[in-house]
Amino acid sequence: SFLARDPDPLIARLKFLAHYGLQSTGVGLGELARRSEAGLERIGALVAEHGLALSLIPGLPWFDRDLDAVRRAADAALEQIERLRGLVRCPLVHTGVGGHYHRFLREPGLAWQMERLAQTLPALSQGCRDMGLPFGIENHGDYYVADLVELCRQVPHLGIFLDTGNTYLIGEAPLPAFELAAPYVVGTHFKDHRVRPCPDARPLHFEVGPSVIGEGDVPLRACYRLLRQRAPDPDRLVMQIELIPPDGMDPLEAFERSLAFVRGLEAEV
Repeated sequence: SFLARDPDPLIARLKFLAHYGLQSTGVGLGELARRSEAGLERIGALVAEHGLALSLIPGLPWFDRDLDAVRRAADAALEQIERLRGLVRCPLVHTGVGGHYHRFLREPGLAWQMERLAQTLPALSQGCRDMGLPFGIENHGDYYVADLVELCRQVPHLGIFLDTGNTYLIGEAPLPAFELAAPYVVGTHFKDHRVRPCPDARPLHFEVGPSVIGEGDVPLRACYRLLRQRAPDPDRLVMQIELIPPDGMDPLEAFERSLAFVRGLEAEV
C-alpha cells in the first residue's frame, strides 16, 4: 500500500502526498544534490506523474565570520537550484537560520545577527529572483516575525516563509504576527498547537504541545483569510501542512482530520 515504508523516506513522502491529492513539500537542497542521477530520475518521474512541486531548502553558514565563504556557499547553492528546479517543479526556495542563533542570544547579539543576515541574504534572494522563484526566510523559533519583516525591508526580493505554529514557540501572539507578516509571505508551514501556561513549573515556561490542525490554539482561519487577502501573490502562495500528531492519537487519523480542516478553509473562500 502507499503507507508501506519505502526504503527512501523522500519517495515515501511523495507517494503519501500523491495519494491525498497534495502537491508540495520541502526538501533540503543538499539532500537532493547528493543523490545519484538514477535517484533524481526516480524523484522527477514521481513529481511529473502526480503534478507535485517541491520547494528547495538551502542551508548556508549565514553567520560565518568569512563573508566570502558565505558568498561562495550562496553561489554553489544557486548553481544547484538552477540544476534541480525544473526536475522538482520548484515553486519557491526557503531557508532558516538554524543552529544556535536566535534573537535572545547575548553574544553575538540581535543587532549583529540582523546586520549579518542583511549582508548574506541578498545573493540568494537576487539569484532566486533572477530564476523567477520567490525566496523566503522562515520564522523557525529563532526570531520574531517583526525581525524578519525588518529584514524584508532591507533585503530586496526577500519574503517570509511563515510557520504558523512557531509564533508561540518564541512567545509571540500569533494574530498580530500574521498581520505583520502577511504582505511578505510567499509560503507557509501550516501548523497548529495547543498551548497553556505552566506557572508552577521551574523554570517557568509556556507549554507548546501538538495538535490536529484546526483543533488547537493557533488562529488558522484568520491567518488563512489574511494571507488570501494580503499576501503579495495569493495565487502562488505555497501552503505545506506540518503536523505534530497528539500523543495517543493515530497519526493517520490526525492527518486526515487536519486535511479536512484545511480543505474546508479553501471551500470557505
